[in-house]
Amino acid sequence: MAPRLVKELRSFWKSIVFFLTPVILCPLPIYFASTEHSKIAACAYAVIIMAVYWTTEVLPLAVTALLPIILFPMLGVQPSKDVCINYLRDNNFLFVGGLLVAVAIERWNLHKRIALRVLLTVGSEPRWLMLGMMSATAFLSMLISNTATTAMMVPIAQAILSELLKETGRDEERNILSSDEKTEKYEDARTIQLKEIHMEEGDNDFVEDDTTVVPEEQGLLHHLQVRALGKGDKIGKGLLLCICYAANIGGTATLTGTGPNLVITQAVDTLFPGGPGIDFVTWFTFGFPCMVLALILAWIWLQCMFLDCRCLLGCIKQRGCKGRCKRDRDNAAYRVIRKQYDELGPVSFAEKVVLFHFVLLVLLWFFRDMKFVKLQNKRAAGWTYFFQKGYMTDAATGIMVAIVLFFWPSQPPNFMCCRRRTDTRPAKPAPPILDWATVHQKMPWSVVILLGGGFALADGVKVSGLSIWLSDAFTSLAGVPPAVIALLISVIVAFITEFTSNVSTASIFLPIIGKMAEGICVHPYYLMIPATIACSFAFMLPVATPPNAIVFSYGRIKVLDMVKCGFMLNLGCILVLTFAINTYGIPLYGLGTFPSWATCAASSATQLPANITSTVLPANLTLG
Repeated sequence: MAPRLVKELRSFWKSIVFFLTPVILCPLPIYFASTEHSKIAACAYAVIIMAVYWTTEVLPLAVTALLPIILFPMLGVQPSKDVCINYLRDNNFLFVGGLLVAVAIERWNLHKRIALRVLLTVGSEPRWLMLGMMSATAFLSMLISNTATTAMMVPIAQAILSELLKETGRDEERNILSSDEKTEKYEDARTIQLKEIHMEEGDNDFVEDDTTVVPEEQGLLHHLQVRALGKGDKIGKGLLLCICYAANIGGTATLTGTGPNLVITQAVDTLFPGGPGIDFVTWFTFGFPCMVLALILAWIWLQCMFLDCRCLLGCIKQRGCKGRCKRDRDNAAYRVIRKQYDELGPVSFAEKVVLFHFVLLVLLWFFRDMKFVKLQNKRAAGWTYFFQKGYMTDAATGIMVAIVLFFWPSQPPNFMCCRRRTDTRPAKPAPPILDWATVHQKMPWSVVILLGGGFALADGVKVSGLSIWLSDAFTSLAGVPPAVIALLISVIVAFITEFTSNVSTASIFLPIIGKMAEGICVHPYYLMIPATIACSFAFMLPVATPPNAIVFSYGRIKVLDMVKCGFMLNLGCILVLTFAINTYGIPLYGLGTFPSWATCAASSATQLPANITSTVLPANLTLG
């Protein structure tokens, strides 16, 4: 009876967690209801409930993100109209604008052309193929969603892998049969012996003896097959894992690359309204070099795990490989890539249009507000100089370019002077680059709601006074070196996000970390930026990110493979992140001093090493 009851309870565990979590936590707001900390306790109650729901996923992530609209008004934290504003803030539309351009890239297969072109450039030798896969995936993850990038790259990898395994099997057979001299001598001796038996005993006895050789030949073939399959299995795991790892890493480079990057922008705007904020340029300047370093580290580590690590230095130096490395453009794997690329045909007019608008969008983001170039009237240089200060944001830029795609034709115009002489089609408008049916199908609206829930959570933490209470609570950590705190936060966040959504992890932790920085009088960016990027370093479990789940679903990779490879990669990427924030991150964001737009809760501000600031970049060159 008891085992059956336990089994039934297990099957309804989501319902149990859903109902019991608010009941178990209800003493928190009840106990403080009549005190001055009633709002703080009520907000903490809502935050913990959302944290539990996000972690266990008893509700869809986007549905849990809607809970502040119910909980905050019911608990007296904020009125509903103030909560709902957070779901359509400026940063939400920055994400929407980037997604609309990404949808156009996906619709016209520009992302596939870029990926295949990169693979054709690097060749089909496994380690360089892995580098090409990672480079293409990381670059595309900066532009479109990590999930879409992985879903496109994995079938390409599977097709290449099937041909690469055939080549590997043939290579193993040639290598063994040509290099194993002992086997060859043994076969020669065996042939002579059989001829002698044939001459002495007759045909029947010879046939009987000849059949005894078959198991030995089969054993050699079996050895060839096992060796080829073992090597091919390792290559296959390495190629698939490199895609999901590169997708996770690549999204950290741009502000619109992944959800947590947008969460920090709104958290900074909410917690520190007097600060300069974080825009596309200030994030990219730090995130891109860090992404490149982490990607190189991941490439080297995957080679050591799944390929011949001894050949790595020789490949880089173009010597010492003893023929193990090659870039053969005539093998089957290369032909598969070339075939898929040729099937795309010549670059279409629509692809050129999408590429032009994407480059235009990036340039507009970069040169919108160049804060490192100050003009005489103390305005920053950039094209927004001709508009009201602070009116044109990255979100307005993204939406402006996206709207153009809804009326820009996908084919060259064929009317009046624009018609070609060979064009006999009747003059009519061409379909636009984007239409709403495509956007409705491909747009991940759930992520937009999830971001809004994080923004609402951060706003509630500030309005209720919970942020101030947390700031005072963390003053006891003022004596701990800031570098140690930043490292510990990165490790904790990186391993928590293995079990939860990275957006929900960032939404919960970033408001707390921002006030922790004020509590110990450290520049908030010094703790918040590493924590944000660490949210994307989820390499150990299939449930950690959608790219991990997509790769795992193909059945070639086991959970243990991902854990063994991902654990060390997690630690390595965190060390890269720590190096970045403690070197060029300090002069880039002005982390050497405590900013005037934040409030120091401790008696004295903690100073970071000044010698780093003076040796890396000029002291007056700051982006934050």
